[in-house]
Amino acid sequence: RASRFSSICASKLSAPRGTAPPPSLCLRGPAMAEPVAMNGLKVHAHELAARDIGEWMVNTPELLEAHEAHNAGVLRTRFPPEPNGYLHIGHAKSMFMNFQLSFERLGVPKDSRRTVFRYDDTNPESESHEYVESLYHDLRWMGWEPEKVTYTSQYFPELYDMAVRLIRDGKAYVCHQQKDEIEEDRLRAFARAQMRRKVAEGKAGPEELEALPRPSCPYRDRPVEESLKLFEDMRRGVFDESEAVLRLRMDWDSDNPNMWDQVAYRVRFSPHPNSGDKWCIYPTYDYTHCIIDSIEHIDYSICTLEFENRRESYYWVLWALDLFRPNVYEMSRLNVEYTQLSKRKLIKLVDTGF
Repeated sequence: RASRFSSICASKLSAPRGTAPPPSLCLRGPAMAEPVAMNGLKVHAHELAARDIGEWMVNTPELLEAHEAHNAGVLRTRFPPEPNGYLHIGHAKSMFMNFQLSFERLGVPKDSRRTVFRYDDTNPESESHEYVESLYHDLRWMGWEPEKVTYTSQYFPELYDMAVRLIRDGKAYVCHQQKDEIEEDRLRAFARAQMRRKVAEGKAGPEELEALPRPSCPYRDRPVEESLKLFEDMRRGVFDESEAVLRLRMDWDSDNPNMWDQVAYRVRFSPHPNSGDKWCIYPTYDYTHCIIDSIEHIDYSICTLEFENRRESYYWVLWALDLFRPNVYEMSRLNVEYTQLSKRKLIKLVDTGF
């Protein structure tokens, strides 16, 4: 059912349109052929221009000033694989894009190029030291020299504090819905998104939209102090793994499924390869990767096209926390005929002796 829902959303829902913000407040304005100023450099920003989603991606002058002061004279990307498998030829393309091609397209001088190698280690059950060592070995074997090596897990305290801030601001809440209940709400949101489109096209009336049931999570409007206490209980291990999650209070009326109150934290009683048993709650990729991009002063966050519809949620989190918003750019995945490019399936081949 979940895979059916995902495929339906991918094929029938498009991301919502945004109002273009003033170019002077963004690192990336409308596509232009002329170089633009960025961190004291002149770059061809139009070469990596992408879809504008409106006000959430707008940096304030203060955020821009602080970022450009930190990155003066350099431009920074990142290569952030999860240490849950071995690198393959698809990762080789990503490395080439993040360590070289993106800078060439932007016209960045070689001595101003910086790329962070980050382990995106938020899933302790599937990660190990073997993969950590293997990823770095292969990165260096390919000839790439990162500016520095970081781990998402090294930021766990900051990520937790930011989650608390989101709760205090009414932008996150502890939820006890089970997986099938969350899925039911998402199916309702999907049905309403389809009907909104029909109404906009004149194929249905507003009354038909209002007749459809809305998502109805009973915990979404719980008091802030209650969610704060329950989130602390999650951290202390009071709840079992399926009993509670922290969700972001986003927008059920969005046409983008990634805006339907994403899970930010879940309970996992698994030791972490890097942080050990210090934590029993772990943040999700959708919550962490935008925040770490901002903390590490990334200028261009480059990913593959299946993440394109996560652009809204990426910028929503940074907007909610008033953090610097990097540029986001999506590239096509590398697919090779008769070649397996799934880490999960490649691990199975290795583990079974093939």
